[in-house]
Amino acid sequence: MELYQRLENIPGAAWKGDYKPTFTFNITDTASLYDVYITVRHTNSYGHNNIWIESALQLPGDSLITQKLDLTLASPEGWMGIGMDDIFERSIKVTTTPQQFKKSGSISFTLSQAMRQDPLPGIMQVGVRVEKAN
Repeated sequence: MELYQRLENIPGAAWKGDYKPTFTFNITDTASLYDVYITVRHTNSYGHNNIWIESALQLPGDSLITQKLDLTLASPEGWMGIGMDDIFERSIKVTTTPQQFKKSGSISFTLSQAMRQDPLPGIMQVGVRVEKAN
């Protein structure tokens, strides 16, 4: 069951290093377990088979937790995920095990691109999806 999902447009489809979209949602059910996904929507002209993203997680009343994520967008056979014409979307689970949010309240994810290329052309949208684990 989906709790939260949102995509943010990347201005000019070129993700600048200082552009850091934030995704905020509320947790009320602290007993359930959740899976967290990052979604990347890119064009066929994107020049890499992966993307490094820095994720900053702010939990209610807690310190900021940051991590760098290496998200694979292509295999040797081609782009992974869902494609239509020259646009591809891939949602990647970034929690290795389901997570429990121990405090109710507002939770924020801030994402930034951590690639050597700045701006990073071909990235159209980035987003976060949170759903209850099965």
